Amino acid sequence: MDLGHGFIPRLDARNYKAVERCLARDGPGMFHEGLDLPWAILEGPWAVDRGTSTLELCRDRGVSYLVDTQAWRYHDPRTFEVEKFATTPSAPPQPLSCSDPGALRDFVEADLSLQASLDATAFLLPGMVPRNRGDDISDTTLTLLDAARDVASGEPRPCIAFLGAHTGAMEVAHRLVDDLPVWITGVYLQLTPVKPLHDSPSKIIDCLALMRHLVQRGFSVVGGRLAGLGLLAYAAGVHATDAGLGEGESFDYNAKLKNHQPRGTDAAPPRPLGGRMYVPQLGRSVSAAEWDRLMQVPALRGQLLCRLPCCAFGQPIQATPSRGREHSLHTRVAEANETPASGSSAALGHVVRILEQRHTAASAMTHSLEAAGLEPLPTAFINNHLAAAQFLHGAISDVA
Repeated sequence: MDLGHGFIPRLDARNYKAVERCLARDGPGMFHEGLDLPWAILEGPWAVDRGTSTLELCRDRGVSYLVDTQAWRYHDPRTFEVEKFATTPSAPPQPLSCSDPGALRDFVEADLSLQASLDATAFLLPGMVPRNRGDDISDTTLTLLDAARDVASGEPRPCIAFLGAHTGAMEVAHRLVDDLPVWITGVYLQLTPVKPLHDSPSKIIDCLALMRHLVQRGFSVVGGRLAGLGLLAYAAGVHATDAGLGEGESFDYNAKLKNHQPRGTDAAPPRPLGGRMYVPQLGRSVSAAEWDRLMQVPALRGQLLCRLPCCAFGQPIQATPSRGREHSLHTRVAEANETPASGSSAALGHVVRILEQRHTAASAMTHSLEAAGLEPLPTAFINNHLAAAQFLHGAISDVA
């Protein structure tokens, strides 16, 4: 299964318009340059309700796509308090339980039927995410896959298993990987909790080792919400990672559920998430406020200048957050296209050099901001990524 360059954007109500602008109908793309976008992931409830034009555009532009119904949520009672999930056509009447195999099968059938109605290129098979490190979901995951095999057997679509794993119980996850059936084409791995901008080198290495285990079993592998580790994951042999455009670059089970819970009448209104954008020179997304701080230092503007179609033709660099989602999409794609994805020592050596360059750039930016009396940006994660890359590079070199 060819996943292209390996960056798969997640499309939803927040960013679909930006993606549509980059995949214009009347030409090859923004500023008449085609955007290389082999795959996308569409949020299921939004796709059902308002995604018709985006689905048509993806088909017209040759973009393959998965539909993520977020089936993992339906094992938790809190999901049914959120209207958009409770009213989705495939939603079960009550929380799912492994003790009711009939209900699991009915849910899998409804879920895959919904994906088929949206003409998904491949099925994303319903799965689970563990609530905590002691929540072993292995039996339920395998039960769901058994049900999916019966339902999907008559369909010509590839099947991607959704696999949840807790980063505090990696032994359980590795055993589950060994038990996965060979009839599935690939695996979408959702680790929890995972935060690439905060995780330690040892945790990053553990996550990549689990993904490499899946690759070694012969599956096409997508790292869920792990575009923040995209460079390192591609070089380690992982086929793809996904994220939103400037957001959705981490995952925590309880936080994901809490963020969608109904707000009390006396609660402050949520702050809109706007203007975030990916900065390839640092390998992280920044907020509009953080970008404004960088722009207050004239010497940094030239270092952060973008020459991709999202920012070409004289558009002011200070206003980049106003096109932040388009910028994030183009820069992620360009970065992915430049990254070897072979799992070889040479590919990891290439990433080590890129991370060393980022470390140098981050140090210079920190010095410039401090000299101007401004708060520096958090960049300690680069050291963590670099340490993980150096470890993997040395380990694969030793094996070779």
